[in-house]
Amino acid sequence: MERLRIAFPEDDSFRAFLQRHASASPAEKTWICPTCGTILPREIKPGLYLRRPCPCEERARERREIEALRAQLQTAQAAQTFAWIGEAWADRSLEQQTFASFERERQPKAFDQALAFAHAPQGTLALTGSYGTGKTHLLAALANAHRQAGKPCLYVSAVTLFEVIQERIHNDQDYQSLLKRAVQTPLLLIDDIDKPKASEFRESLYYHIINKRVLARLPIAISCNCRLPELDHWIGGAARSRLMQGLVPVVMNGPDYRMIADARHFPGATP
Repeated sequence: MERLRIAFPEDDSFRAFLQRHASASPAEKTWICPTCGTILPREIKPGLYLRRPCPCEERARERREIEALRAQLQTAQAAQTFAWIGEAWADRSLEQQTFASFERERQPKAFDQALAFAHAPQGTLALTGSYGTGKTHLLAALANAHRQAGKPCLYVSAVTLFEVIQERIHNDQDYQSLLKRAVQTPLLLIDDIDKPKASEFRESLYYHIINKRVLARLPIAISCNCRLPELDHWIGGAARSRLMQGLVPVVMNGPDYRMIADARHFPGATP
């Protein structure tokens, strides 16, 4: 009763509420739940009664509230797909890269394998091959498929990841939180994993992320221009070995689409 009086103070809105929902007859607000039995009304003030929810209705309300909070959390997480590394570093143009906007006829096998992985991600999806064949587009499409479904995942270019880490180190700021998010996200996508210059420090960070994700059985998708055995040079043999568990290799060779696109826009150019 006290909670109701706090929620509905004695003003016009409270009186309007009483007129719509309250009754002077307790019998009118007494009802029978098939599960809980007879539910007596709540007396909110002398001689005035409201329908009281039964325990199963309360549980259903609590479940709805929990689901609403979970949906809000998923939406917030989805919004961080490309911006988790820092808004200033986010490439928002990638939000337009979807499976629908990918020209499947260019790489039909890669398209189908990436789409299948999007529906049931597990193990490692590795997109390898020459420049301009659509690897980044397919990784972004994977991220956007999860983002639009409200499923949390994180996308990052390897170059950007290490630039942000180096900036934080230079400014005496924490970067471990970034590694923790990369390890714990349900799906991690790293583009151009072989682009950053090789170093022991970067190799150790790659191993940290990849090893913990493999141990937790969390899927990862990567892209690179080198052949998979050559990844040892950039991420180390131990990290590369772990990526082989549940590997879905996708080779994407062919003409550089960027050159073809330029030729379309500039007919005099040679692709």
